[in-house]
Amino acid sequence: MQNTLEARCAKVTEARGLSPREAEVLVYLARGFTPAYIAKSLVLSVSTVRTHVKSIYKKLGVNGREELLAKVDEG
Repeated sequence: MQNTLEARCAKVTEARGLSPREAEVLVYLARGFTPAYIAKSLVLSVSTVRTHVKSIYKKLGVNGREELLAKVDEG
């Protein structure tokens, strides 16, 4: 269980103080989904998703998806 994507995202969420909605968006990002897909799935606007993504990147200290995925893999 500890090695699942959701578990690694939860660990990053707790360590970096992400909000509950940011945590949801993080799991979708880690799965490789686009902001448009995330927006449709979570019933949000694409603009709102992009705002959450920017906040997640800032809190994790990353500048792109590859760095984000590396952080999630680290747990």
